[in-house]
Amino acid sequence: MQSPSTEAAHAVGGGSLQRSACTDTQAHQLARLVRQHYDAELGKAGLRTTQYWLLAEVLAHGPVRPCDLAEAMSLSPSTLTRNLKPLVSTGLLELGPGIDGRTRSVRITASGRRKCDEGLPHWTAAQARVHRLIGSRNVSALHALIEECLSSMSAGQ
Repeated sequence: MQSPSTEAAHAVGGGSLQRSACTDTQAHQLARLVRQHYDAELGKAGLRTTQYWLLAEVLAHGPVRPCDLAEAMSLSPSTLTRNLKPLVSTGLLELGPGIDGRTRSVRITASGRRKCDEGLPHWTAAQARVHRLIGSRNVSALHALIEECLSSMSAGQ
């Protein structure tokens, strides 16, 4: 019987694919490690990375329709709804009527603005730490590569 790691290394079509060659796995591992640094730092302000990002986006774009916010953040509507719930229930964001009565609008509250301000130095610290760990040259190269990949993959859809 093969070990789970050996079984995981087998590829489709009888070939062999190493785990390290799987783009999805590699991208996920890097994203997870980066997110852990941001979550640890933003946790000091009582926020998760996604919550801080959502507050900052609503502050920048709000009041905004949920569908427009989801699009701006490249989130599915269901993911946005799931991420909005705790911020609405704690009073950091509010969901109210939109401009035409048929739509809804997401607004940041005064306490949401304060929480966003509280989170900013923690986000800045996490950003600096991740950049130190990766190295500034690698960060620049990574950002350029990610932009290029996003553009190529979006065009290929």
